Amino acid sequence: MEPTSSSLAEKSAARPDGQASESANWLDHYLGVTRRGSSLRTEILAGIATFLAVMYIIVVNPAILSDAGIPFSAALSATVLISFMSSLAMGLYARNPILVAPGMGMNALFTYTLVQGAGLSWEVALGCVFWSGVLFATLAMFNVRKAIIEAIPPSLRYAITCGIGLLITFIGFKNAGFIVGSDATLVSLGNMDASMVTFFIGMMATAIMVIMRFNDALILGIVLTTLLASPMGRL
Repeated sequence: MEPTSSSLAEKSAARPDGQASESANWLDHYLGVTRRGSSLRTEILAGIATFLAVMYIIVVNPAILSDAGIPFSAALSATVLISFMSSLAMGLYARNPILVAPGMGMNALFTYTLVQGAGLSWEVALGCVFWSGVLFATLAMFNVRKAIIEAIPPSLRYAITCGIGLLITFIGFKNAGFIVGSDATLVSLGNMDASMVTFFIGMMATAIMVIMRFNDALILGIVLTTLLASPMGRL
C-alpha cells in the first residue's frame, strides 16, 4: 500500500527539530555531521573555539623561527598558509574536524637546538625538517606509524597525554602570573594584582559554563577574559 500524504507528514513531524533541514544541506550531508550525532551549529562553535585557543601560533611560531634567522614576515605567511591548507584538507578531504598547525615543540627544536645549538644554518635545518616529513609520510603510508603507536603501552600513552596537558597548564599559569620563578623552590605563587584577578574570574567563569554544558563556553570565557583585560592593556 502506498503511504498517504498525511502519514508522510506525520513521519516528517516525528523527526527531531531541524533534522530534515540539516539533512538537506549539502555540507551536512557531505561531512556526515548529523549522522555522527552532531549539528552544524555545534561544529561551527567548536571550530571558532579551537581557532581562538590556538591563534597564538600565528605570532609565536614566526617569533621563534625569526630567532633562527628566518624573516618574521616570511615565517608568518608560511604559518598561516600551511595551517589554512592543512586544516582545509583535513576537513574537506579527510572529513575529520581536526585543526592542523605547526608544532610548538618542533619550532623550538629547530631554532634553539639545530640552529643555535648545533650551529647549522636555517636553510640546512629546514632541509632536515623536510626529510623528516618525508620519512614520517612514508611510515604513515605503510601503516608503520600505527604499529609504532600501538606498540606503546596504553598507560604510557595516557601518561604522555596528561603530561602534555600539564605542560600547557603550567605555561598558562606562568603567562597569567599565577606562578613565577623562584631560586629557592623553582616556582612560587605570584602576587595578587589586577591581572591575577582577571585570570581567576575568566578561569572560574569558563569552568562553570563548561560544567553547565554551555556549547559556547570556551568562546564566552575567552571573550569575557579579553574584555576584562582590555582596560589593562593586555589585549
